[in-house]
Amino acid sequence: MAHKILVVDDDVINQKLIKNILEGKKYEVVVVGNGVDALSVYKQSIGKEPFSVILLDIVMADMSGLIVLTKIREEESARGIKYGYGGSIPIIMLTASKESWLDAFDGGCDDYLLKPFKVEQLLKKIEEKL
Repeated sequence: MAHKILVVDDDVINQKLIKNILEGKKYEVVVVGNGVDALSVYKQSIGKEPFSVILLDIVMADMSGLIVLTKIREEESARGIKYGYGGSIPIIMLTASKESWLDAFDGGCDDYLLKPFKVEQLLKKIEEKL
């Protein structure tokens, strides 16, 4: 079975680009354009077919990726899943801002990628988390 990846980005061009790259590598890809939908899709996957990795944009209009990250980690904690001890979903933050990645690590992300990134960088980070 293919690894399932959730892509959260409010930029339609980024969504299509990342989806095409990942599907070309035979990943199952779910794309959402905002934080509210990301949390909804994440919660629907609990107890079913969980995501292998989440790619999460930091700067989005409705809800920042940092808030989404915090809510996912809180949900995992409520279910007894401790970040950093296995079981938590690897989350790779995507950002154009070099300053925001520190906040992302404080919030419990596993890695980050600065935009614009190279395809090889994205695939390497995903493969490291799998």
